[in-house]
Amino acid sequence: MQNEPIAWVDPHIHFFALNEGDYHWLKPANPPMWADKSHIAKPHYERDLVSHSKNSLAGFVHIEAGYDNAHPWREVQFLEKHCTKPFRAVAGIDLLSSNAASHINTLASMKSVSGLRHILDEDALFILQHPKALWCFSHMSAMGLSFDVQADMSCAKTVNILLRILARNPSLKMTVNHSAVTPQDTTSLAFFTWRKNIKLLGSTGQVAFKFSGLEMQDRVWSWQTALRRFDVLMSEVGEDAIMFASNYPLCTWRMPYSQLWRGYERLTKGLTTQAQQKLCLQNALIWYRF
Repeated sequence: MQNEPIAWVDPHIHFFALNEGDYHWLKPANPPMWADKSHIAKPHYERDLVSHSKNSLAGFVHIEAGYDNAHPWREVQFLEKHCTKPFRAVAGIDLLSSNAASHINTLASMKSVSGLRHILDEDALFILQHPKALWCFSHMSAMGLSFDVQADMSCAKTVNILLRILARNPSLKMTVNHSAVTPQDTTSLAFFTWRKNIKLLGSTGQVAFKFSGLEMQDRVWSWQTALRRFDVLMSEVGEDAIMFASNYPLCTWRMPYSQLWRGYERLTKGLTTQAQQKLCLQNALIWYRF
């Protein structure tokens, strides 16, 4: 890896087909009210990602991006029609919707769909305890689908609920997005709790973590910060449960796409070739069932 860039599978990217989809959240008048939203609110397709990767991209996992939240299969149909690289899709799902069961059935029948996502964030406790959501987790597990988690992993209540859901559904796999939203103050109680919680989740063997999305907390994050977070994740959950990911195109707030992946490779300089391959390529293939 130190001499030649390796091929990678990026397990967290978004395409924006602005002329075809809705993308309510990307419109200037709608939240989130990011001052730099215009930097990313442009068309982004597979050809752009491939070009930015400088021919190192072996495949990717597309995470739902708001193409049509009411009919999430439409985004998948768009991807299956236009994408040529090996890929998997994590489709949107409203866990509390009256249509959730039929949507899960429809999405599970699509060849590229390996997982689902409902952005939990500040609503995590309410959603995760709701009977509809609990039923959905059992159903998606039965249908062979995983779930992408986006929530505060320093919240012990949230993590305890996730642990109970996983215990009830031993075949269910979950992937935690964006470096498990690491608390920035590494001396804080929140960071201590977060570290304990990711270890608990990792010990189930049902949870993986994507090392991505540092720009969501700090647009000018440093590689020193990234290394500290990576070292903690490696020590608590290990090389089999971590995947480098970009969050493209949002990662370009901080740096060009290819530069991000070169930086990830530098983070692994002291690791074995086998560990490097797992982090950049193999774990994504396994957890997202390529």
